[in-house]
Amino acid sequence: MGNSSGDIVKINISDEVLAEIGKITIMFSLIENSLAAIIGKIVTVGRLQHELGIIITAELSFRQLISTLSSLLIFALGKDNDYVVQFKRVKPLLFKAEQERNMVVHSVWGAQSGSTEPHAIVRIKATAKHKKGLHIDFVNMKLEDLCRITDLIGEAYKELCLFELHFRENGEA
Repeated sequence: MGNSSGDIVKINISDEVLAEIGKITIMFSLIENSLAAIIGKIVTVGRLQHELGIIITAELSFRQLISTLSSLLIFALGKDNDYVVQFKRVKPLLFKAEQERNMVVHSVWGAQSGSTEPHAIVRIKATAKHKKGLHIDFVNMKLEDLCRITDLIGEAYKELCLFELHFRENGEA
């Protein structure tokens, strides 16, 4: 069978836009993985820290990961510790990254009709809150808008990696 999924499903969005959405998704997963790794290092000593960190964090939402790590840092180090203060400064960037990532992955994407711009897209988000009822947003976007989101998530990941360096064991790269 020579057909790949690309032959069966045609998406009317440029490969560059699709790649950027993929980068956003993957980089945010790296943030979640780093949070789990730090938690694992705090709660364990020795060889099983990675697995224990995964067990503890596997079913936690992103906000629960942040809350758990914050609580563990305060418990283990005290609320005035430099690392606790540093993580407190990183948290708003992590929450902004989550907000932007959620907007990307929980939207429907399509090409802007009538646009001559090859990377012009429309983001469609439907909500049905009990107080407001059905609400549908159509937001015209460009590849550059997605690139800004990728950059923001990349910055959040960089800051978290710099924070995570404090929890590396001697000799670990």
